[in-house]
Amino acid sequence: MTVKQKPQNKPGKRDVLAQALMEGCPVDQLAARFIAAGYSEKAANYEAGRAMKDPLFAAGKRLGNQVKKRDWTLDIYRRLRRSEAGETTDIPVVDKIEPDVFFADYYHRNMPVKLTGLVDHWPAMDKWSLDFLAGKMGSTMIELQGQRLSRDDYEIASNELKRNVTFADFVAALRKADSSNDFYITANNDTVNKQALAPLWDDVGEISLLKPTGANDGFFWMGPKGTITPFHHDLTNNLLLQIAGRKRITMIAPYDSAHMRNHKHCFSQWTSPDEVTAMGEHAPKLWQCDIGPGEALFLPVGWWHYVVGLDLTIGMSFINFRADNDFYTGYLTETEF
Repeated sequence: MTVKQKPQNKPGKRDVLAQALMEGCPVDQLAARFIAAGYSEKAANYEAGRAMKDPLFAAGKRLGNQVKKRDWTLDIYRRLRRSEAGETTDIPVVDKIEPDVFFADYYHRNMPVKLTGLVDHWPAMDKWSLDFLAGKMGSTMIELQGQRLSRDDYEIASNELKRNVTFADFVAALRKADSSNDFYITANNDTVNKQALAPLWDDVGEISLLKPTGANDGFFWMGPKGTITPFHHDLTNNLLLQIAGRKRITMIAPYDSAHMRNHKHCFSQWTSPDEVTAMGEHAPKLWQCDIGPGEALFLPVGWWHYVVGLDLTIGMSFINFRADNDFYTGYLTETEF
């Protein structure tokens, strides 16, 4: 007796077409894609012919070709700009940079640079210790990112992880934590903390590269050793500076974006620099530097970066440069690609 085999589930026709478009399948190989998906040769030829007459499929192919052209253009820059000095590229360091040099050589060229001598005059550099902050701000209610370890997507889910605590309780948690990525005050807590921490802004002075519009234009960051900001890119140029502790920043240039597994908004699915280098010869080039107290890093718009706290850290970041920094108007706002 012959037993009939139960037919295997095969993807829908539109699903096959969509996947073919996403992978850049040549038109003359469409029928083969249908056959590989479980369709008969006759059905595959029919669906391939039907697809080639579909205006939506044709529009998708045109869009796919445009994306390929852009990736090809970016790859030109990638090949021309890649360093031959190994897997990690050093970021230049400049002390007491003049604004005209900064904007000409780095800002307008979209190149990172580590800067020293910008904030030596800030009272915060001498005053902001755990004891000082706990004494001055201890009863103040602040906002932080909490229970981050409960979510793999803690950065994407930052709005859901907002927690309110007193500054004294926050400092007590810092004293207990040897290393942790579970709690962290970040720029995502700025709406509450800008007002809550207002008494601290008298300890923050001007920076020659920024518009003199007030110290509270900065974003306050503070957390234990071990905090991680996963790979993402910003929609503005950013100046990241340290008041206490050290951070290690690993960066990837925008021309490597096609290799960044960008799945949502400005975030990457890569979970660490080691995971990126494991790609081998096709891996994006890593640029890396550490910044410590009194040092700053210029993070150009569009550059991917991964940040880890090497110590308990206190810092600020700024975007109010003395130059156009509106790169978010018109940005693609869909949360998934």
